[in-house]
Amino acid sequence: MHHIKDIIKQTRAHYCLDCGKCTAVCPVNRFDQNFSPRLVVQKALRDQDSAYSDPNIWSCVACSMCMTRCNYNVHYVDLIRFLRMKSRDNGTELVCSHAGITESVMHLMSDRDTKQDRSAWLPSGVKLEESGDTAFFVGCAPYFDVIFQELGVKSTEGPIGAMRLLNRAGVPFGILPNERCCGHDLILAGDLDGFIKLGHANIAELHGRGIKKIITSCPECYYTLKVDYHRYFDGWNIEVQHITELPEVLKLASHIKGVKKVTFHDSCKLGRNFKIYDQPRQLLRSAGAELVEMENSRENALCCGASPWAFCGSVNKQIQDERLRQARATGAEILVTSCPKCRIHLTCAQAAGKQEDAKISIMDIYYLVSRNQEPKEKK
Repeated sequence: MHHIKDIIKQTRAHYCLDCGKCTAVCPVNRFDQNFSPRLVVQKALRDQDSAYSDPNIWSCVACSMCMTRCNYNVHYVDLIRFLRMKSRDNGTELVCSHAGITESVMHLMSDRDTKQDRSAWLPSGVKLEESGDTAFFVGCAPYFDVIFQELGVKSTEGPIGAMRLLNRAGVPFGILPNERCCGHDLILAGDLDGFIKLGHANIAELHGRGIKKIITSCPECYYTLKVDYHRYFDGWNIEVQHITELPEVLKLASHIKGVKKVTFHDSCKLGRNFKIYDQPRQLLRSAGAELVEMENSRENALCCGASPWAFCGSVNKQIQDERLRQARATGAEILVTSCPKCRIHLTCAQAAGKQEDAKISIMDIYYLVSRNQEPKEKK
């Protein structure tokens, strides 16, 4: 664990001008004025012990909105992750959502002796390569299907749809029979040891199969494998691509039966962190959908209110309710997202809502674009 003085330097926190631009755009501050990214940074600079024990460090949803407004490029989310690590080292216990089952599953997967069947849920129509150096990284969708089955959300629809698009685009790939969680939520929750164990288990599996390239559809897997694995694992040299970066996929043209108007929810990781805004919209338009934008979209998109399956409370729900209101205000039939967690959180908030007649369908983009595909005839 690094000393906080090193982290302050690495995250550029000492450049903070105390201007408050970060707080002005923070979605958490919109509903809880006691939370302020500016004050978290200033507390870390002035009183280290107090910063570790500040409960506000667990309110941050890591949406990176503050970082898009900071004139001096303070890496606020990295600072938050470090403070959470120190807080847990000092004995802070997580207030886990869903009885802590998601965290338990992640820790079970970190054991290298754990054996999984990561292909039993695949439909027969998906073509996998028996050998090759490219793997599609599924993520935790198969586990989400079980954990959140009461919501009626099929998270595996996303990776299945993505793999069907890859098949149609002629991109060869396989999947890892014993793939683990990427570790995104563990490190965001301050569990560095758990993240490192998951990473080592995944790397051993990848190297053992000669994988040189990973394709994924999950924004959080993409960020973790592309950014955090480089940061924490020496010698990590596997190329990581998001499916929307593949020109073969973006060139696909299809027609979705019965879909007229959709609105797209930009996930924080794919959007603000990687500036991938146009590609998902291109996929939707190529599929014949009429796209209407929400009040806050692209770099200004409102977060789904997600957390690392911990400390999820009323403020998170208010953020989600606001996002659903924005989606319904567009008049769209479907709210489309590329992130399985965004879909789960927004569906959960909608299920808890009281406006039954104002509900909007929430779908995964890859499932929507790949279903009932009818390739357009080439002229």
